Amino acid sequence: MNMSNTERHITLFCAEHQLEYRQAVNRFSGNKSTYFKSVQLFINDLTLYIQQTMASPSIPADFAPMLHTLKSSAATLGFTELACYARNHEIKLAHYSPTEFSQFHEILLATLSTNKELAIMLIPLLEKDLQASNSQKDMPILAVNNEFIMIYDTLMEEVSHYNMNAINTFAQIAKTLNLIAPQHIELLTQSINQLRFQQAENILTEIYPRILNIRK
Repeated sequence: MNMSNTERHITLFCAEHQLEYRQAVNRFSGNKSTYFKSVQLFINDLTLYIQQTMASPSIPADFAPMLHTLKSSAATLGFTELACYARNHEIKLAHYSPTEFSQFHEILLATLSTNKELAIMLIPLLEKDLQASNSQKDMPILAVNNEFIMIYDTLMEEVSHYNMNAINTFAQIAKTLNLIAPQHIELLTQSINQLRFQQAENILTEIYPRILNIRK
């Protein structure tokens, strides 16, 4: 398979920094857009973890939930070394002496900061790759027929279950929705792309009667 220059840059960057990008994207069923959004959210999480670490220098119990969540999210996104670090220290945390905990705290802060910087550097590479992919796509404007209703119902189900594939499903009917409900499309697009699925579900529910009226 031929690799674009952007894909090559991502591959080289991730190889240099021991990030398992390909495996991570596969966990998202090849959905690069969802992976991109997830890395953005991960940066927000790391920012909060850094703030928490700086604010709680001497309370080991405060770090257990963070490490538990971090080992899963980092592994899912391909930040394997960070995931291993979190998993190892989650197990050991309760048994640290004050000196060991002080050392852990110092290294944790540096580790979180380093991985946040890696994620920030990865974002423009992912964004450029997405732009290149999207430029090759030309989603048609679907008629409001049974096929459209089926896709809409699928989207409703996905957002109600916080299924990130909703980003792909929404792309199939976004142009038609823009014609049906232009006053809602901007907020709906933001809600889905930023994974604010409760808000997206509310908007979709509001639009639905209008769609049914058009189909009659």
